[in-house]
Amino acid sequence: MRHYYPSYFKKFKCIAARCPDSCCKDWDVVVDSETEAFYNTVQSPLGDKLRALTVTDGDGDRVFVSQNGRCPFWNADMLCDIYIELGEDRLCRTCAEFPRITQEYDGFCEHTLSFACPEAARLILAEDNAYSDLLEARYHGDDELLSSLLRARKQTALLLCGSGKPLGLRLGDCLEYNAQIQAVLNGGEPAALDIPEDGDLSAVFELHKRLDYMSADFARLVAEAGDSGLTPLFEGETAKALERLFLYMLFRYYLNAVDSYDVLSTVKRAVCACLVLGVMARNTSDLTALFQRYSKEVEHSYENSEELTFAFAADEAFSSERLITLLDAQARKIV
Repeated sequence: MRHYYPSYFKKFKCIAARCPDSCCKDWDVVVDSETEAFYNTVQSPLGDKLRALTVTDGDGDRVFVSQNGRCPFWNADMLCDIYIELGEDRLCRTCAEFPRITQEYDGFCEHTLSFACPEAARLILAEDNAYSDLLEARYHGDDELLSSLLRARKQTALLLCGSGKPLGLRLGDCLEYNAQIQAVLNGGEPAALDIPEDGDLSAVFELHKRLDYMSADFARLVAEAGDSGLTPLFEGETAKALERLFLYMLFRYYLNAVDSYDVLSTVKRAVCACLVLGVMARNTSDLTALFQRYSKEVEHSYENSEELTFAFAADEAFSSERLITLLDAQARKIV
């Protein structure tokens, strides 16, 4: 099986106690059955603690009981007691793999890192031409859908990166192209879009205000940005960072359409992230921390992802045409 990697993947190394956030914070840690079986054999105070603090959650997963928003094994030195006492090879699968993400398809496998990890986010935003290997991913099987999705994903990446247009226009080109792809996936014929004269950035923020955030502070920042009346910052280093965020989401999610037959929600999701973060970027000098937090709060929440996908399909405010109008208007402010 052929494996494909973005250029930053093999550069990643957990920075442990130096991490400004942590995957041990805010999230429940799911413990796989094989690791739990081993933990049940550990005869020590740590073993007693492992057994006492592993419970079944509402989804039927076995998880560590969170204590004040922290994994109970994340100690005061910001290090993992399981790692220290039992060794790296005894971490549960969740902890051993994160932020590495593996996606397996028919005959090939793609690897990436999650933006929700601060060190991964730093690497993703620092890397030029990070996806050249994935752009050349080859499939030699009989699944015509997968073949066509690989071609469409590559074309979308080229539309984003292959011209000197302002970022807003390039994002609009990606949306328009994928609206045509979606029409074909839906069994129809691609047709020219009827672009209206107005779009509504407030609708994008109202949607984001409805999401379920772990951090009240992040929810406040989203609301303040939405109420500010500011437009997205699509220039300079911010534009470069947003372009890399879009590419990350494209390569992370686009091939999910093998099962969902839905490419458009992935592109809309990336576009809306750029719009929201483009406004929020006006109030921070730390884009890495901002983008990382958005990933942790929105991208990695199943409930928030479902809320976005439903809105993109059901609400006319998020039609491709209206989003393109928003992006075109932003581009005209820069030209």
